[in-house]
Amino acid sequence: MAQGNVGKLWRFDLRTGRVSGVDTGTAELVNADGLVQSDQFLWVVRNFSRVLTTLELSSDGRTAQLVSAIPTDPSRVLTTAKLAQGRLLLVDSKFDEATAVPPYQVITMTPPRS
Repeated sequence: MAQGNVGKLWRFDLRTGRVSGVDTGTAELVNADGLVQSDQFLWVVRNFSRVLTTLELSSDGRTAQLVSAIPTDPSRVLTTAKLAQGRLLLVDSKFDEATAVPPYQVITMTPPRS
């Protein structure tokens, strides 16, 4: 889980119910919103920062290393995401509009891994 206002990443142990911080090193995660994990990779959608950050997680999930931070379309505020058939689907929730009006758009991209 991400705490976007301060840029922290948290790990939940489903077996014990314990919560612990993930050491993300130098990775900037302010405005973290949507999270998608596949194997050792974690993609962090950073809404108003307009950045998609890719992290590589350690095998125990306690640390993460920055792989990349790529700017997203500056005219969109992407908020959440899903991995489907090898593509990353990102939702433009229109958070930059006073009153968001549908239709909301889904952007697709190949998930960055390096």
